[in-house]
Amino acid sequence: MKELFGRAAEGNNPSYRDLYSILDALPVALSWATLPGGHIRYVNRTFQRMFGYDERRFPTVDHWITEVYETPLEQRTARERWAALWQGEHTGVSEIEPLELRVRCADGTFKTTQHRGMLLWDIGIGVATFEDISERKLAEDVMRQVALEDPLTGLANRRALQDGWQSEVSSRSKAQPSRMAVLLVDLDGFKPINDQLGHEAGDAVLKMVADRLRLSVRPTDLVGRVGGDEFVVLLSYLKDTTEADAICRSVSEALSTPFHCEGSIVKIGASIGISLYPQDGQNLQTLMRHADQALYRRKRSGQGGWEWFAFPPA
Repeated sequence: MKELFGRAAEGNNPSYRDLYSILDALPVALSWATLPGGHIRYVNRTFQRMFGYDERRFPTVDHWITEVYETPLEQRTARERWAALWQGEHTGVSEIEPLELRVRCADGTFKTTQHRGMLLWDIGIGVATFEDISERKLAEDVMRQVALEDPLTGLANRRALQDGWQSEVSSRSKAQPSRMAVLLVDLDGFKPINDQLGHEAGDAVLKMVADRLRLSVRPTDLVGRVGGDEFVVLLSYLKDTTEADAICRSVSEALSTPFHCEGSIVKIGASIGISLYPQDGQNLQTLMRHADQALYRRKRSGQGGWEWFAFPPA
């Protein structure tokens, strides 16, 4: 609806036609709505081409947010960004901080957009713009995978483990640091799979091991691969050491269950070494070294299962 600033436009006024021509020629998707009700009065051609919606499809900003933003979090964040500025008396121009949003298009696909906005209080409108950054985000995601993921299993690599560790430690209180633990998991009986069935079968088993590890730990824990058949789990906040024992038991049971691979039933197991933060070390390198020592002792026993670096843990 071409009502400039929410007011009736004189159809024969050239200035309005010129304005619409300029806005329709802009390469950035743009819409505006009246304040404070948020009734959408105009969307330009780039907006319609980008998202595929007719200019009258959404009567209000709230309808737009509800129907096209992918997640409840994005919907809530967008509403809060605008609502924070709508409240109170204002003059001049207020800007909305840039916000990355996934927008559902008319054909059901999604575009990742950089959303910006401004409120023009003196004339009572809010202007919103959307820049399509889907290709850039895709490239960033690919680069992130290369930098932070193990290419075979999709688990965290050493850099991602270090980043995750730093994030966990920095979020803890220095006065009363929470307990965390490092689990070093080494597969038992894996080499014969490569020797007898080939490396493709071995890779397939490693992918299945990764899936089982993810399911065996808590959502807050970080699972990584640091060697051929060696994995690491960073256990975040622990109530006590029995919680870590329970996770080790879950991992051991999951990995001792036979795998079905290329028509064969494959049986392996796992030995696990555990070190505890902050008692066994103050940084990830020290904790991994101590977990490796505990793992070595467990491997020598030939019994599988898990072993603490210091037992009983402090």
